[in-house]
Amino acid sequence: MLEGIAYLDNSVYDCWRFNDQQFESGKIYGLVSEYQQGCMYLSYLLGGKIDFGNLKIYGNGIELSRNDLAYHSWNLEPSKETYRKAKVKKSIENALKKNNSEENFKDIAEKFILTPQRFDRKFFQLSTERWRACAALGYAKGKRIFYAPYQTSSFYYQMCQSGLLKALKELTNSGAIVLLPVGSDHFIKYIADICIDLNVQYQYDINRLKELYQHYGNNNWIH
Repeated sequence: MLEGIAYLDNSVYDCWRFNDQQFESGKIYGLVSEYQQGCMYLSYLLGGKIDFGNLKIYGNGIELSRNDLAYHSWNLEPSKETYRKAKVKKSIENALKKNNSEENFKDIAEKFILTPQRFDRKFFQLSTERWRACAALGYAKGKRIFYAPYQTSSFYYQMCQSGLLKALKELTNSGAIVLLPVGSDHFIKYIADICIDLNVQYQYDINRLKELYQHYGNNNWIH
């Protein structure tokens, strides 16, 4: 089993033991693992953010490069992306015009529940609406894979209360893949089509741990 190690920025480290995974268009995937055990690694790998190394990735039987994935993918979290300071309405209108889309901004705003009072806000200035707005921009640009950084179950619960699930369903209805890395399946199992458990199955030697605990002078082991 190959092990992938990624330093996604100066503060984030993640590790994934490579294994075969298949992803279908039009589905939401919950990538589940403890922090730093691979869920964000796999998300960012499919977003074209990480070097493949010896890994092979295919789409419809055709081998894909990191640049291929980066071209077709879109980060739902704007905080570290180049578009973070772009204005919502203007950037979406420009993307629709560039792609010669038959849809207009009003169509997009309705699909992704965008608030008129925030049309002229910058993406990084939004709170619970920012992922919906980012999804709308990626949709307007014709992206096919939507990925995200690691989040907790409570984060997704709060975001979905503000309409995120409808936005994600708009993406999958268009044939896109949505990747949501999360620490547990406590909530994500209710909104994802498929949950993938990426946790490394460690074999814990509890008897050895008891011996060490007693060795250090405390016999009050809690069962």
